[in-house]
Amino acid sequence: MDALFVMNAQNSFLSKDGSVYMGDKAEILKVRLTDYLSTYQGKVLFFREVHAMEDTFFINDKTHSIATTQDCVICDIFKGRVKDAYDHIRYDAFHETILDSCLKREKVTTVTMIGIETHTTILFTAESLRNRGYGVTIVEPCCMSRDDHMHNCAISLMTNFLGVRLG
Repeated sequence: MDALFVMNAQNSFLSKDGSVYMGDKAEILKVRLTDYLSTYQGKVLFFREVHAMEDTFFINDKTHSIATTQDCVICDIFKGRVKDAYDHIRYDAFHETILDSCLKREKVTTVTMIGIETHTTILFTAESLRNRGYGVTIVEPCCMSRDDHMHNCAISLMTNFLGVRLG
């Protein structure tokens, strides 16, 4: 079974009121994600990045996605599509979550990923998926980072070293 991971499609990045709103890139990505989701037929899992203010892991980036703020809310345009949502407190969505057991229970073997922060959440979650034996595809036009250079580096790492396919 295939599953689609929608990473960090939340106000922090996509809302004009978000603390790290991505501007024109956000508006383009919202259209692309909406189009992709409208044709996808399989299981869809949304992920939200959530930082605790006291979490020293994010000491250099305590500007966004602070727990209990509007930043962590899935962007309104996706609300009707969210059936399953997971919070992640690290870049790797498997860290301290039940994600692995949920995927095994659902007999998921391949994961397609779209969303935000290619160089962090998408990269590190793709690595964990590959380490656990899942096939992974990244739909690059539906992935973005705040930093284009880092986005390109992450795509290169995933395709050249992790065996991630581009879709």
